[in-house]
Amino acid sequence: MQAKIKAHPKFIEAMRKLSAMSEEERLSDDNKELFEQAMRYAPLDIQPKLAAIQRKYDVLH
Repeated sequence: MQAKIKAHPKFIEAMRKLSAMSEEERLSDDNKELFEQAMRYAPLDIQPKLAAIQRKYDVLH
């Protein structure tokens, strides 16, 4: 039986807001703090995906 890991409320809040945005909006400087909040509170299995997005952001800026 697989254990379900509950995500931190701050991660859920940040991802809810980021998911409603276009990719361009998510990668903008205006939303950097929100993305960093998602990174800080992300479950371990999601962190590699967010790190890939972070690298994409770094290339653009």
